[in-house]
Amino acid sequence: MFKRLNAIKQPASASKLCGIAALFLVSVVTANTALATQPEHKVSKAKASHATPVKTVNPAYPESAEAQGQEGFVVLKFDITEQGNTDNIRVIESEPAGVFDENAKKAFSHWQYKPRIQNGQAQRQTGLLVQLDFKLTDDTTSAKN
Repeated sequence: MFKRLNAIKQPASASKLCGIAALFLVSVVTANTALATQPEHKVSKAKASHATPVKTVNPAYPESAEAQGQEGFVVLKFDITEQGNTDNIRVIESEPAGVFDENAKKAFSHWQYKPRIQNGQAQRQTGLLVQLDFKLTDDTTSAKN
């Protein structure tokens, strides 16, 4: 009985450790809840990737793909320079892989965009995406921004 009373008077160090861990856990959950209830900063898609092409060039349809009746697409990631030129063009995805990539990149390098103007100065835009579709119709290729 005396051992129990002494144990109650002087809690073990393990229970102090559990108390600290519980306090930490409550703090993390509270902070997480506070961050989750913050209003989401929404940017419209039109504003986020507002880029207007002023000159487009259709890519050449590869003869081998045309002969085999292949259709597909290429998704390119690119930057727009302060002058409106495309730069840093990279293939992100293509279907079928590798068939249309080079023709898409070559044609897209000749595209021109209206540069973004901010505070009276042209700004570089980075990380934009475009999809070039290769279809065997009268209008063989098209682009989706």
